Amino acid sequence: MTDVRAFRGLRYSVDHVEVGLVTCPPYDVIAPEAQAAYHARDPRNVVRVELGAGSTDPRDTPNRYTDAAAALAKWEAEGVLVREESPAVYLHEHEFEFGGARRIRRGILVAGRLHDWTEGVVRPHEHTRAGPKADRLALLQATATNTSPLWLVYHDDDGAVAASLAAAWTRKPDVVADADGEVHRLTVVTDVKTLGAVRAAFATRPTYIADGHHRYETSARYRDDRRVRDRHGDPNAPYEYALWLLVDASDPGLIVRPYHRVINSTGITLDEAIGALHADADIRSLDPADGVTGALSALDEGGGSGPACILWAKGKVWLVAPHPGGAWKSRLPAGHSEAWLSLDVVAIDSLVIREAFGIVASVEESGASREVTRLRYSPDASEAIRQVEAGEADVAILVRPVRVAEICAVADAGDRMPPKSTYFHPKPVTGLVLNPLD
Repeated sequence: MTDVRAFRGLRYSVDHVEVGLVTCPPYDVIAPEAQAAYHARDPRNVVRVELGAGSTDPRDTPNRYTDAAAALAKWEAEGVLVREESPAVYLHEHEFEFGGARRIRRGILVAGRLHDWTEGVVRPHEHTRAGPKADRLALLQATATNTSPLWLVYHDDDGAVAASLAAAWTRKPDVVADADGEVHRLTVVTDVKTLGAVRAAFATRPTYIADGHHRYETSARYRDDRRVRDRHGDPNAPYEYALWLLVDASDPGLIVRPYHRVINSTGITLDEAIGALHADADIRSLDPADGVTGALSALDEGGGSGPACILWAKGKVWLVAPHPGGAWKSRLPAGHSEAWLSLDVVAIDSLVIREAFGIVASVEESGASREVTRLRYSPDASEAIRQVEAGEADVAILVRPVRVAEICAVADAGDRMPPKSTYFHPKPVTGLVLNPLD
């Protein structure tokens, strides 16, 4: 099913740079102050390609996209970036801290064929918006290079993928980079027999987008444009593929954080919202003095097998657990799969966000309401609560993380998750390997 291949990656030369100083996160998690910091860290930092400081209007000359192409050409000419001599796949070991412990996530960087969603080979779990895709398309058109990998997961129940790379994982890494408290170890695999075994192993299974839906659709659009320009050209041309990071769905370092909801300016009082929920949910007061740890512990324990959330207002906290067999289920949006209907965030977005607070999350997220944003999101429960306690928001709604198995089940059903359902953490680093498409 899934077609993955080796490719001749473009990598930083360790003779010219300290790799940890020239990487950055993917564009969509770089705040403005971080963008400036990465630009200042090293003049060859890949942020100049991934998220440059120039104009975002392609009609301006120069702009951030032409600047990105110029930087790539300059670094390659100077030997700062070097093309791999032979096609390779790249083993990536990502060490980071989460929950007070050091974690390790293993992944495989490959060139993955771009399948249309309707083929069911690569399976999405969320919808996309036009804005980010226009920006990424302009970058692709200017550079003809994948800078940050799409992040996909797969099931290796038969162990075939692990077996194909078992020996390669025992090798000493070719690159070790320390970046922002995280350690990245990269091993270059060029052995033809191993590459064939990897390709054969993935040919028997689908893959699932974890992070990068916008960039996937942008890559497919770029592919289609190149097909027209090249008059359908070579079906195995580099632009028929994109840079992927593949991670086993059972990897112990694969972490999905929840997106907590933060509400403001709805015109509905907290008493009115609580009153609206009483018919459909069990509501229990908690002690705000127990803090975020106490609230999240109560959330883990109090939901049982059904959905649950925490409502945190200034000085007041409640555990809300919708009745498992309640009438509210008949009011859920029609036309969705059982996998979708069973999600916590579906119940919370429908019963709490929409019915109790009068906000339709999908409309709010799209910007179609044309009102002041009343619904925001944060993967950090402490930050969501801080906004409430600081008077920046009326209420925080803390939710439980979605499990990887639930994400895959929704994707298998051809469905899409509600807005801001998943936050895969931490994001793959940009700059360890680039994928030229020419």
